Amino acid sequence: MRSAGADPDLARTLAEQWTAVADHVDLLSDEQVVGPAATPGLTMTDLIIQATSRVLALDRAVRGLPASPPRDGDPEAGRQPADPPGGRPAEIRAEFRNAVAAATAGLTDTAGLAGTAGLAGTAGLAGTAGPTDSPLPPEPEPGDVRAGAVAEAVVLGLGLGATPVRAALRTTVRLITALLAQRAPGHAVELRVPPFAAVQIVEGPRHTRGTPPNVVEVEPSAFVLVATGCLGWEEAVADGRIRASGERADLRSLLPLSPPLPRLPE
Repeated sequence: MRSAGADPDLARTLAEQWTAVADHVDLLSDEQVVGPAATPGLTMTDLIIQATSRVLALDRAVRGLPASPPRDGDPEAGRQPADPPGGRPAEIRAEFRNAVAAATAGLTDTAGLAGTAGLAGTAGLAGTAGPTDSPLPPEPEPGDVRAGAVAEAVVLGLGLGATPVRAALRTTVRLITALLAQRAPGHAVELRVPPFAAVQIVEGPRHTRGTPPNVVEVEPSAFVLVATGCLGWEEAVADGRIRASGERADLRSLLPLSPPLPRLPE
C-alpha cells in the first residue's frame, strides 16, 4: 500500500488537469465566457466561478488551512472566491487563472506534495495493476478524496469543453469503476471503459469463458459524464457513446452515482 498523501504522481496529475482547464478557459472568447454552457440553465461564467471556488478549496486543503470561509481579519480572506464579476470576461478568466496558479504551485513543489496528505481521506492507493493501459499507477480506492479531487477537475473541465489530461481521465474512470464494484458487487455484467478499465459488477450468474452475456462498453469521457449526472444514459446510448448488450446491461439504476464521488469540503 502507498499512502495517497505520499503519491506525487496523483498530485502532479491534479495540477496538470487544472492547468489544462485554465489554458482552455484562457482561449475562450468573451462571448463564450458569458454565453450558455452545455449544462442546461447555466452559463460558462457560472461554471468558471464554480471551478474557481473548487480550486481555492483545493489550495486551502493543500496548505492545511480550514475548509470553511475565514473570519474577518483572517489574512486568507482575500483568497476566497470573489463576488461574480458579472459581464467582465477578462476578470473572470484572470481570477480563475490566479486560483489555479496558486493551487498548482502548492501541488507541484516539494513542500506542497507533502501537504497533500490532508486530501487523502481514510483510504490509500493500492498498488495493484489492472488489465489495461500498462504500466499503471496505483488504483484509486473508492473513498480516496484526492482521486475525487482529480475527478472533480475532470468533470468541471468537461463542462467547460476542456479535453481532460489522459492521466486525470484514467484516474477518474478507475475511481468510478471502483465505486461501482463496491456498490454493486457481482459478476453478471462486464463494464468496459477502454483503454482504462474493465470490471465485473452486479449480482447474478458468474461468467467464466467466451463472450460475456451482459456487456456495457463506454467511451471514457461519456462514462464520466453519465456517472456524474451531466449526460443522460439514453442520450449516450442513442449516439453510440454507450454500447450495451444483454438483459442486465442497463445501468440506469446505478448511474448517476449516489452518493456521488468523494470530494473536498466546501
